[in-house]
Amino acid sequence: MPQLDKVTFLSQFFWLCFFYLGFYYIILKFYLPKISRILALRRKKLGLSQEGIMSLIEEKQKVQENYENFLSKALVTSKSLFNNFFSRTTNWLNKNATSINKTHYQNVNASYIHFLGETSLSQNLLLYHASQNLPEKLTFKMLLNNLENLKSKAVNSSSTSKLQVSTQETKKLKKTKK
Repeated sequence: MPQLDKVTFLSQFFWLCFFYLGFYYIILKFYLPKISRILALRRKKLGLSQEGIMSLIEEKQKVQENYENFLSKALVTSKSLFNNFFSRTTNWLNKNATSINKTHYQNVNASYIHFLGETSLSQNLLLYHASQNLPEKLTFKMLLNNLENLKSKAVNSSSTSKLQVSTQETKKLKKTKK
């Protein structure tokens, strides 16, 4: 092989070492300092960006805590306002319902009691007159019919119609007695 020739081997080895050391020197003096500066700059930028990232993360956490505090305060405030308005509304409704019950239902209650008095009076008068003038069997039969009529009409009609029916029945009974 020509590379291992003894005559040219030493010169080939010399030139190989010369170019290798020259290449090493050029890389060491020119390219490695540039590469080291670029790497140092990258490390510095990376460090700054990591610090920036850390500061952004801390700022994000602070904003999130402030948001949660604000949201919890807003929820507490809205709940208290809702409860306040609800209690005001309930009090207003109770007050108005009480006043309405006092005025409107008082009249209804008085008319109902008046109706009860009239019906009991008419029944007592009917019993009194029926027992004096009619035979006993006919009296009981009329009383039962009147009671059944009163029960059915009490369920189906209002208090004013009941008053009219009871007065009409007493008039009919008076006519039958004559």
